[in-house]
Amino acid sequence: MATTKLLTKSDQKDKLVTMYIRFRHGRDIDLVVSTEFKVYPDYWDNKNQRFKQRIIFTDSFTEDDKIDIEDDFMDLKNAILKEYNSLKGKNPTSEWLRNVIYKFHNKKNMGEETLNEYIERFIKEAEGGTRTYDHNGKIEQYKKSTVGTYKGFQYVFNEFQKDRKKVYNFDNINMDFYSDFNKYCLQQEYSPNYMGRSIKILKTLMRLSKDEGLHNNVSFEVKSFKTIKETVHNEYLTENEIKKIYNLDLSENEDMEISRDVFLVGCYTAQRFSDYSRIKKKDITQTSKGTKVIKLVQQKTGEEVTIPIKAELDTILRKYDYTLPKTFEQIVNKNIKKIVAKAKITYPVTYQKVTGGKRYDKTTPKNELITTHTARRSGATNMYNAGIPTLDIMKITGHKSERDFLNYIKVTKEQTADNLSMHSWFNGLRKVE
Repeated sequence: MATTKLLTKSDQKDKLVTMYIRFRHGRDIDLVVSTEFKVYPDYWDNKNQRFKQRIIFTDSFTEDDKIDIEDDFMDLKNAILKEYNSLKGKNPTSEWLRNVIYKFHNKKNMGEETLNEYIERFIKEAEGGTRTYDHNGKIEQYKKSTVGTYKGFQYVFNEFQKDRKKVYNFDNINMDFYSDFNKYCLQQEYSPNYMGRSIKILKTLMRLSKDEGLHNNVSFEVKSFKTIKETVHNEYLTENEIKKIYNLDLSENEDMEISRDVFLVGCYTAQRFSDYSRIKKKDITQTSKGTKVIKLVQQKTGEEVTIPIKAELDTILRKYDYTLPKTFEQIVNKNIKKIVAKAKITYPVTYQKVTGGKRYDKTTPKNELITTHTARRSGATNMYNAGIPTLDIMKITGHKSERDFLNYIKVTKEQTADNLSMHSWFNGLRKVE
């Protein structure tokens, strides 16, 4: 049975000290985290979990302070037990308990905080590390990039309110808002996926604020209040194109050479820029059979991946003594387009684009479509085209489902037909009894 106790640790009799929560369940779970409660140590009985009878009240600690702690402690115990039950068997951590206590002390009553104030507070807490989230049973802080997306939504939401000359609060988030917000986004020529991401963030904020007792609105949960998502065109480089880039002589321009080499590491590892750009000597190891590999923990997912090192990749890494030089994504994005053009990969690519709700064909030189993320997509696609089993590639890329992986790679129906033609069922080499 789970138990929650309120404790003091200090022996300083003449000073208000912090009180701690001790949460225990069985032999394996024993967590101690500070609260915002303050008390004179002599006033509290740790063993019997109550205030002592003889208390001298002062301006520093009044009778109301005593009553507030007694009442809040009971509410806090209930809040902790409720959150613990919602873990559904997952082990709690000190970070989890700290987050529960923080939310309890900083909760606001319904109507005390507006939606705009909540968004501002949410971003500050996420940015400062005091607001965390549960990621597969592990309590984590929000990444800088994630906070950036929330800031982006806040800007668009503020601009929308200025345009409509209206301040939107929790109760205003309904289907009328949904239709009007999407109409505004179309007028601003935002992409469908940007609109969808904004709605997704808003729904997350609405759920969290509802859980924190700030409103009772559930209009945003209806099916028609949906997140818009459209498949966008993402280019990839073939093995022959990658070879052309690899063979370029860029020795007279160190900045361009580093950008090319770092990008190619992404092509050979199928990792995100945040992972492939930070490979160091300590990440290089060997399997029990002597296979040279890179071991990384992906920053976005926390997934550990093991990547065999092919010859071209080893040549690049050896050039930098297996520790890639520091560079920035913006610099590589800028340089790689010029590098791909230098490799004469500039043929026109025609694809569909949606702007302002209108779909049209757009033609762009291929080099202009290449970004740092093209490296990861190219690596995964080329491994697939080479006949490497899907599940083996997923262990390298970190994809959790085969469906997501197959949606991610860039394989045309014609390429699939070519691959299938090599199968014995199609080429007539299959023996039939």
